[in-house]
Amino acid sequence: MTLDRDFTLIDLDGIDNKEIRRHVLPRTENGYQRALAFFDKFVELHPCSKSPPNIQNSKGFLKWYAVNTRGRIEEKPTVEALQSLRRDFQAGMQKMRGFSFSPEHSTTLGEYIIGSLRPFLSTAEMDKNGFSPNDLMILMTQLWCQDSHEYRGDPPDRTRVQLSAAILLYCFTSARTGEVHESTTRRGLARQANEKCSDETLEARTLAACYKNFTLTIEMVDQQPMLVLTYQREFIKGYWRKTGWEIPIHAFYETYREDTSLFLNLLTFFLPMAVADNALENYSSVSAILDAAEAYTKGTTQNKVLEVIKFRNEVLDIPIFRQYTELRITKSTGRSRGTDAFGKSLVGLGHRSGYTRNITVRACRRWALMQADKNHSETARMKFGGQTKRETFGRSYAHPVSEVDGPANFLGIATREEHIQNRRGMGIHHRFDLCQYVPAKAQIEFQNREDVKSLSAEMYSLSECLQATTESHARHNIQKAQKSVYSKIQRLYKDAVDLIQKSQNKEGLSHNNIAKKSLFHYRRRVMPYRDILAELLPRKCSLRDCHGREALQALEHLCLEDTTVAYRNSLKPKNGKCICGVLMKDYMSHRQWLHLYRCHKAYYSCHNKLQFTEMCFECDIWFTDAGEWETHCSQHLEKPTTLLRCDPLIFRNAPIKAGFCPFCLGNKDLSSSRRMFQFIISPPAWHSHIQGHLTELNSFKCTHPACLLDFDDKELLIFHLMDTHCWHPRK
Repeated sequence: MTLDRDFTLIDLDGIDNKEIRRHVLPRTENGYQRALAFFDKFVELHPCSKSPPNIQNSKGFLKWYAVNTRGRIEEKPTVEALQSLRRDFQAGMQKMRGFSFSPEHSTTLGEYIIGSLRPFLSTAEMDKNGFSPNDLMILMTQLWCQDSHEYRGDPPDRTRVQLSAAILLYCFTSARTGEVHESTTRRGLARQANEKCSDETLEARTLAACYKNFTLTIEMVDQQPMLVLTYQREFIKGYWRKTGWEIPIHAFYETYREDTSLFLNLLTFFLPMAVADNALENYSSVSAILDAAEAYTKGTTQNKVLEVIKFRNEVLDIPIFRQYTELRITKSTGRSRGTDAFGKSLVGLGHRSGYTRNITVRACRRWALMQADKNHSETARMKFGGQTKRETFGRSYAHPVSEVDGPANFLGIATREEHIQNRRGMGIHHRFDLCQYVPAKAQIEFQNREDVKSLSAEMYSLSECLQATTESHARHNIQKAQKSVYSKIQRLYKDAVDLIQKSQNKEGLSHNNIAKKSLFHYRRRVMPYRDILAELLPRKCSLRDCHGREALQALEHLCLEDTTVAYRNSLKPKNGKCICGVLMKDYMSHRQWLHLYRCHKAYYSCHNKLQFTEMCFECDIWFTDAGEWETHCSQHLEKPTTLLRCDPLIFRNAPIKAGFCPFCLGNKDLSSSRRMFQFIISPPAWHSHIQGHLTELNSFKCTHPACLLDFDDKELLIFHLMDTHCWHPRK
């Protein structure tokens, strides 16, 4: 603009002379209002107090709040909680009531909290441990090689793939929770960018990681054609104030410099999800993508970016991590999975992996930033973390365990690092044999507690009311009440499990958690792709070799296949038909396996002279010779520890394990086939059979060949049967 031109005048009367305060998030403003509401109640109850407050009244308000508030972590509120209330109170008084605290007043209140008020507060603090690579290995191994948890959704195992990709994305980018999944906080941030946009009209798909935030290319890296995935963290803290240049972008690549397990590469999970969503323009399978990268020859080339694999325009605004009701992209409404739901999934996986503390996204972010601080410049670390203040890392993320090896530093000798890394991670809170449930004896005591009995009676009463109510609003209120009661029971049960874990010793745990530990061993029998992945994902190999390709194809199937009904290999229909020619879809899901079993049994009986047919559900093999069957049973009895779990199991409408009698297994007066009698069709018959043994017992001994234990009374024997052999008395 030059000065030698005509200028358009403006009307200064239409511009006010007021200061504009920095925008705050609605949830932050709610915190101000909450603090002021407490202060108003304090003034109401203490007529001699003043508003605006002097130092005496401010101290009195903080003490009144401390002695009348129950903490979230412990009985009393924490020091940090009261400091947060103080900050909200001061900011609220300034923003909403025009009263500013002097610096001396503010400092006095802060010192009062950590001084005179400390005896009235809890000193508990946020856990500062990070989520280390070793912790990541433990979690991924649990998730793919040991975990029997059944996630919700259609298909349910797509949720498992999503969870794996999200964990790696958080670890490799140091992203905050709400930057990848939908967050109410991010809704508030977006509202600042467009104040006319309400929650109802604000689309969630603009506030989570979508396909538009990713770029997939084939590039020449170290003279090798390689798949490269870049991710733009669009929704970092305060993103609406930042330029595009300030938004961090992260790059992930196909081949690491060191051999690592397949499940430690983000592309292992991203590619199958993208293919299952039909998100790519010119590729319909993971194999086609790998073949395209393989087709480029190794060597130097001036063009480093060989090909950009484009996403279809229709999917650009669709979140990659979706709610369990929208796992199939055809059902997507643009809503992402919530941060709270993801956080609970991560915590649950951590507990199943043996961690006594909650694993959080913040722990992943903390470790990533500590490593960035150690290996890169401060500018690089701040860019990587999406931070703008230099002091944030030291105040909130740097671990209290010093990185300096004290003895080596003082003595001037070679340093050690591993012991420091161990203490900075979650390893100190991990126990591989951690008890995951309340043992039978403690379970009975828990159910007989007065508070639990009262909640159970309340739940029963609500269930009766729900059945008698037809009005939708009333039913909704009853269901909310049921959820509240159920949550209370679950919290009490978790407290009971925590108590068991704290008192757990290192001895006598050989059969502990057998119900949890053995479940995946049986379920993988009817999940061929999970079975393959449990073997392949921990392997150190590349995505393009035969094992890597097989794993990616299996993951692709998991993201697509309907798993409502599963089949044993020896009881599979062909082209949707039984061997008798009947279409399986004509039968209800839970009846299909029984029809297949009976038809196969009849088929094998008709095709051998002795008309003997027996199927071993442990090995998934049919036998048509009684002698061979007897020998096979003897071989199983030679390894009794493999038969510790005795209950019949059904999974995804397929029998994955037959029931056995622990007393018959140890009765050497019976033939091997009789000792190994399989309860398949009628679980109640299995219960009744074992109950019959208990009724006729002359001594309280478990005769299972892997146990042979004596007990003082029948009750202790029953507890043993429940904990070790998974038999529970019928109610």
